[in-house]
Amino acid sequence: MSSGKRSGSISGEEERYAVMDEKKRRRMISNRESARRSRMKREQHMKDLNDRIMNGTIKRNGFIQKINEVSEQFAVVESENMILRAQREELRQRLEIAEMVTGYVCESSGNAMDIPPQAQGQDFWLRPWQPHVQGLPMMTSAGISPF
Repeated sequence: MSSGKRSGSISGEEERYAVMDEKKRRRMISNRESARRSRMKREQHMKDLNDRIMNGTIKRNGFIQKINEVSEQFAVVESENMILRAQREELRQRLEIAEMVTGYVCESSGNAMDIPPQAQGQDFWLRPWQPHVQGLPMMTSAGISPF
């Protein structure tokens, strides 16, 4: 009888170990699945972060390109402005000199200077280097032809 009890108690222990082994096995399977899901989630998160980095890099490069284009355009406009300012100053000085000469001529002749009617338009004042009285011959030094 004692051997029967013993075999019964061994099978009870085996059964208990079998139940514990089954719980352990289920827990291990559950842990593996949880770890797999965690890895997949982490990989997806890393992929999303890398995609965001790539999109941010592309946008940043686009912004840098736009900034460079605008900077180049600004440099061109700035140089044009400098040229225009210099031309404005030169024209202001020429106008000042022309007004001084006109004042001296008027003072020395004693009467107001008559401007020919053809020369009274804006064109006369904007292009002083061009002859405005058409049809009059140009005066040259002794025997030198203007052509």
